[in-house]
Amino acid sequence: MIGNQEFWEKQYAKTENNLWGLQPIHTLVEYTSLLESKSKVLDLGMGEGRNALYFSRRGFVTEGIDISETAVLRAKKYAEENNLAMKAEVGDVTSFEIKENTYSLIILANVLNFFQEKDIKNIIEKAKKGLMKDGFIYINVFDRKDPSLERNRNNGHQRLNDLTFYRQATNSYIHYFSKEELMNYFTGYQTIKMADSYLLDINHGEPHYHSIIEMLVKKEESLI
Repeated sequence: MIGNQEFWEKQYAKTENNLWGLQPIHTLVEYTSLLESKSKVLDLGMGEGRNALYFSRRGFVTEGIDISETAVLRAKKYAEENNLAMKAEVGDVTSFEIKENTYSLIILANVLNFFQEKDIKNIIEKAKKGLMKDGFIYINVFDRKDPSLERNRNNGHQRLNDLTFYRQATNSYIHYFSKEELMNYFTGYQTIKMADSYLLDINHGEPHYHSIIEMLVKKEESLI
């Protein structure tokens, strides 16, 4: 996805410190105790590593990929400065090969909303196959109440459907989710958390609002 690569590289490169901050997502911290010690964690679209670094500090075998070289280099630098054995590499989540039955937790934080539906399905299916028995998938996405939805509807972007847009200026996609849509991908999984929130984002650019869905699901033994 060359367009996405160029878009995200520019976003990270123009930010001197870090784009999203270095504090891990609260839900991941809250449910860390559900994971067995030293189990494997994979962060897809890791950015500068705020979540991957958190799990690495706590002794988990942590891997992460991101399409931005700048972001990955920063994540590696933070890991080296803190003597953390975290693996980070540049990669595209749509083509990255996830080893099956390997991970106790796979993270997709603020990632899926930047793809069209066929790629979203592909990424989720790969992540599901990558989970061990009793493994977890965490997802964080924009929902249909996000203020940017109306802006994307009204500013001339190519509309693939009412909730998915192609933005020609950045050669990138954006998709808005519902809880029902996410749940349909995880039939048979145990829902640990499903929540929506409306929040002020002060991590990058001018302060602005987002409406998001958080989802944490567990792979049941019957799905193995």
